[in-house]
Amino acid sequence: MNLEQNKQLVRRVYEEVQDTGNLRPIDDLFAPEVIVHDTFAGTVQGIEAFRNLTAFFQSSFPGHKTTLDIFVAEGDYVAVYHTHHAKNDGEFIGNAPTGITVHVPGIELYRLANGKIVEFWRHDDDLGLMRQLGMLPNPAEASA
Repeated sequence: MNLEQNKQLVRRVYEEVQDTGNLRPIDDLFAPEVIVHDTFAGTVQGIEAFRNLTAFFQSSFPGHKTTLDIFVAEGDYVAVYHTHHAKNDGEFIGNAPTGITVHVPGIELYRLANGKIVEFWRHDDDLGLMRQLGMLPNPAEASA
């Protein structure tokens, strides 16, 4: 696949999975042995690992949408700078739903081979997310 095809495949992750809550396209987009690097899940392997990570966020933030700001592709890699926009309507890491709408920027990196995603890194602003939900103090407010 060329760079543009790689970018289009990654775009489908957001448009067909993340923004719809539909987990079925994961089987078409990811290799069965995909390696997933995530700050919450750690490094795990297998398509179920990605499916579980997606379901985890979908249950905490149902109906979220993602603004795709920048796509960069080189070789077998596609990087995406994006912002998730979501309302916390489900339990999140042991905390009750807050009803708060959050905006979480991040960078995600994908490695592709043979038309499938074989490795995924999620680097979203998880500390910012927890601050927006009131789970952590905001440093600016703590020093005032």
